[in-house]
Amino acid sequence: MGQKIGKHTKIKLGTILLAKTVEIGDNSTLGPFSIIKTENIRIGKNSTIKPLSILSTREIIIDDYVHIAPLCIINSEFTQYSKIEIGNHSRLFPFCWLDTGKGIKIGKHVGIGGHTLIFTHGVWSNYMKGGPISYGPVTIEDNVWLPWRIFVLPNVTIGENTIVGANSLINKSHPKNTLLAGNPAKVLRENIIQELSNEEKVNRLFSIIENFKEYVDFKFKIDCSSSDTIFSISKIKIDSVKELKNGDILLINTTEFNIYNHTDLINRNISIIDFNSNDSYSTKNTNELFILLISYLRGYGIRLNKL
Repeated sequence: MGQKIGKHTKIKLGTILLAKTVEIGDNSTLGPFSIIKTENIRIGKNSTIKPLSILSTREIIIDDYVHIAPLCIINSEFTQYSKIEIGNHSRLFPFCWLDTGKGIKIGKHVGIGGHTLIFTHGVWSNYMKGGPISYGPVTIEDNVWLPWRIFVLPNVTIGENTIVGANSLINKSHPKNTLLAGNPAKVLRENIIQELSNEEKVNRLFSIIENFKEYVDFKFKIDCSSSDTIFSISKIKIDSVKELKNGDILLINTTEFNIYNHTDLINRNISIIDFNSNDSYSTKNTNELFILLISYLRGYGIRLNKL
C-alpha cells in the first residue's frame, strides 16, 4: 500500500494503525490491541509499543530501541504543534499520560517512570474572569531519569543527565546534571554524574560480572568456576584477546583498547560488548550466556546497540 515496513516487524492482533504515511524499521513490534492514530509516523528498528497503549497525535517520531509499556496514553488534538519525539533507547513505563498538544521531545536514554504525567497545557478557570492559563512544549534532554509518579507542567525543559526524585512536580526548567526533588521540585545537588577513571570502571565491571555469576548460577543453573571471569560454557575477558576461543565474550572497557580485528573475532564466534560506544557485536551462533548478559546489563542502565 506504499508504506515502508521493515523486515521481521510485527503489527499484532487487534492493533489499529491509522496514518497517512507509515515508516517502520526492522524488528519492531506494535500491539497486540494497541491504537495508533496519526498523520505521520516513523518508528526505528527494534522498538516496541506494548498492548493496550493509545497514541493519538498528529506526528509520531520514535527512534531505535524505544519501549512504550502497556497502558500508556499519548494524546492530543491534531494541531500545528501536536507531536511526540522519542530518542534512541528511551522507555515509557506503564500508566503514563502524555499530552502532546504543544509538542513533547524526549531525548536518548530517557526513562519515564510509570504513572508519570506530562502536560503541555494547563487551563480550567475562565481566562476572561482572571483565570490563569499556560501552554507550551516540554523537552526532556538525553539521559534523564524520571522515576514513578512525576508531574511535568508546560514550558519545561529538563537538562541532560538529570535525575528526579519520585512524586515530584516539575513546574519550571532546570539545568543539566542535577538531582531534583520536591513539590515543586528544587535542585538538591549539582554535578551528580561524573566521569570515572579507568580503575573505577574496571572495579565496577568486575562487580557486575560477580553479580552476574550469582544470577545465572541461581536462576539458570549455569555453573561458574572460581575465576572472576570464567564460566563453564564460555570465558569473559576484559580488554584482552589472549586465549579467547569459540563462544567466548570480549568486554571492551577502555578507550585505549584497539579492536581493529573485531571482524576476525566475530568470524571466530567471539561476541563483543564495547562499553564506550554501547555497541554489541553478536555472532551467528551467539551463545546463551551472551544473550543473558545483554539482558542483565539493562539492570545497570546499560542499553546496547546490536551490530
